[in-house]
Amino acid sequence: MKFNRLMALLFGVSSPLYALDQTAVNWLGQNLDVKYTLLDSKPSTCPKAQQKCYYSELSFSVATENTKANNDFAIFFSQLMPIYHVEGDNFAITHINGDIHKITPAAGFSGFSSTPTTVRFYTKDSQVTRSEFMPNYVVTDAQLKLTPQVIKSTQTQRDNDTGLELQPYLTPFDTLNQLQTSSKDDTPWMGSEYLYQHQVRPTLDAAIGLIPKPKQLTVLSDKRLNLAAGINLQLSGTSADAIAMAQQRLNTLGVKSTKEGLVVNVAVKPNKQSSPHYQLTVAENNISIQANNSAAAFYALQSLAGLLDINDLSIPMVDIIDTPRYDFRGLHVDVARNFRSKAFILQTIEQMAAYKLNKLHLHLADDEGWRLAIDGLDELTSVGAYRCFDLTETRCLLPQLGAGNDKNAQVNGFYSAEDYIEILRYAKAHHIEVLPSLDMPGHSRAAIIAMEARYKKLMAQGKPEDAQQYRLVEAADKTRYSSIQHYNDNTLNVCIANTYTFIDKVLSEVKVLHDRAGVPLNTYHIGADETAGAWLESPACKKLQASVKDFTNFNGYFIERIAKLLDKKGIQVAGWSDGLGDVRAANMPANVQSNAWATLSENGHAVAHRFANQGWQVVLSSPDVTYFDFPYQSHPEERGNHWASRAIESKKMFEFMPDNLPAHAEIWKNTNHHAYIANDSDSSLNKGVKFAGLQGHLWSEMLRSDAQAEYMLYPRLLALAERAWHHAEWELPYQAGRIYSQSSGYFTAKLQAQREADWQRFVAILGLQELPKLAQAGIEFRIPVVAAKQLSGAKLDAFTAIPGFVIEAQLENGNWVPFNTSLNQVQALRAVHPSSGRKGRALSLEKNNE
Repeated sequence: MKFNRLMALLFGVSSPLYALDQTAVNWLGQNLDVKYTLLDSKPSTCPKAQQKCYYSELSFSVATENTKANNDFAIFFSQLMPIYHVEGDNFAITHINGDIHKITPAAGFSGFSSTPTTVRFYTKDSQVTRSEFMPNYVVTDAQLKLTPQVIKSTQTQRDNDTGLELQPYLTPFDTLNQLQTSSKDDTPWMGSEYLYQHQVRPTLDAAIGLIPKPKQLTVLSDKRLNLAAGINLQLSGTSADAIAMAQQRLNTLGVKSTKEGLVVNVAVKPNKQSSPHYQLTVAENNISIQANNSAAAFYALQSLAGLLDINDLSIPMVDIIDTPRYDFRGLHVDVARNFRSKAFILQTIEQMAAYKLNKLHLHLADDEGWRLAIDGLDELTSVGAYRCFDLTETRCLLPQLGAGNDKNAQVNGFYSAEDYIEILRYAKAHHIEVLPSLDMPGHSRAAIIAMEARYKKLMAQGKPEDAQQYRLVEAADKTRYSSIQHYNDNTLNVCIANTYTFIDKVLSEVKVLHDRAGVPLNTYHIGADETAGAWLESPACKKLQASVKDFTNFNGYFIERIAKLLDKKGIQVAGWSDGLGDVRAANMPANVQSNAWATLSENGHAVAHRFANQGWQVVLSSPDVTYFDFPYQSHPEERGNHWASRAIESKKMFEFMPDNLPAHAEIWKNTNHHAYIANDSDSSLNKGVKFAGLQGHLWSEMLRSDAQAEYMLYPRLLALAERAWHHAEWELPYQAGRIYSQSSGYFTAKLQAQREADWQRFVAILGLQELPKLAQAGIEFRIPVVAAKQLSGAKLDAFTAIPGFVIEAQLENGNWVPFNTSLNQVQALRAVHPSSGRKGRALSLEKNNE
């Protein structure tokens, strides 16, 4: 062993005496036990004069030693935040690209044994939710000649009780130094007692109504109408196809369509109002619907389904007059970072329509994946739709985000032309418009790598002209940059002709797919965000900058050029607000959609107001409330990202007042759980200017399965629908020029009381009426955790913020029993959904840092 270390010191290589072979690599994959520990998320001092850092440890051990496995190995793993300083001399850690890091033995390494060998290291940026610590470490030989193996101990598991993901390679998080990101961070540990003190206990056993709340609802009788015998739709002014999917939903819920059923008269008579408008009247022996267009009739039938109690198939007798708050009621689904199955997308469309959302922003390409087949550019999906362990990236992309080495994993895949056409038609049948997005010019690594694979293949075939046609790399560009996700090669070169040839090809093919589906491509979202330092040393860009009159910046030039290209094709351009901030409005088409995604606690209202005042269609995308890839609560076990908000519960989405963005400084705190000030005195919304709509967002970096995506999406989707469709009476009206803070007092006690009463209505319908429907559809919505507190006299009180769940208690012997307040020695509590039997995450009563 000493000889091996000497050889490493002298020559930087391991001794050939114990050269790693395939048997040893396989053995390491099966036997190496890896443990990751977040030691301190807010150390008092940082190496290399860093102001902030995060301190972690990796340990490696084996139950039985194998000297043949101690040399020449390399371990590759995903570490979201790059490591900048390594302690000790056991291992060297190298950042490869994106989140990929490589571990190799260093001078002090003496072999794997039952005693863990450790390496401690620092990152400059934070990871504090357990889902940010990626699985599927890969071991191979240092020369990359052997078949790599995923280390078994770094694979995730599924909890038998809850179905939630387990990470056996990650040691427990149990202190605030594993939750808070700095000494200035006051984010609370949302354990059972915290929730007891801060959550609202449900007070209603039932509520008459539906989600989203209609503009007007009048109860006609205390009787209920039973629909068990079915319904008979009588249509006038609309086609059966236009309402077929609403009819199908009623059928799925148990209300069959039959000639012998109760007559439902559906009459569509157009009027001057373009937005859907309907009246639904449920009388003792008659249901009638008056609507101004087919979409309104469809929504009226969805309201009928919303009123339904699926236990006895009855509905209340009511009269509803309804129309939406916003014409744009959207959901963004990222299928690029980690893939979502076609079945997931189709089911999501069904649920969007059930709650009257009408825009599906489908994020089809990013650094980690290209998910749509493009005719003539096969490599976009044959290479760009997969992540596996191939550092040459000729078969697949790098295994970012803990993808491992299985091309058949759920995180990989793409939609064929036929799949996409099916999605478009299914969305249309549900009165939903699909807005495709293939992010550019940043976030384009999948396209760049795929087109480079195409280039190399065609060059090898002796076809240089064909090879060059769609190549997205300028060989002479020596720019060194790092994107916000730490890539050094993820940005299209906006100064070379090939880039625009490629984009025109892609846009033309996407439009062909829409035409084949019979669904017009009305809006295309180019992304245009987060371009970081690219192009500085590009010869083509230097030439472009010198030749373009009134040149401002490269990203603005790119967006303006693509916007004009889209406009010529009759397609509206959409993009993220930060990228669109680089353009000159006078150089853009008249119709532009801007997704305003600046955080509200950092003057996000000013960004949204500026674009709206330009006359653009602003879709509110505030990440502090609409990003459903963030945790429900600030607890390490809650999945999600953390940079814009530490907790987005359904109630926060419900409380959103989208027409008055700065007002949230009175009721919310920033990411460090501090009060903030929103000054609207010099950024006011012009009189009469309105936002186009509201969009929720499901980014997928942390979501490795459809089930995880469902957990993050539901029930928050229903609160999103509530705010996008219905303008609540308690919302504070916007008044230009105000300065809001926790003490400004504009949101009066009366308005707060109205909001709380409205929440009790909403949450009663959610828990008792809608979650059973989601359960019937097989959707794995998040089950709430239990709020609890030990009261005087050894009495334990507990509740769930959403009604309709059974609470169970775990006793000292580990058994789970029905909860009652007199139980002694309760260790933990969990909620169970009665119809599905699904169990929620348990909260311990022993730890209340928690």
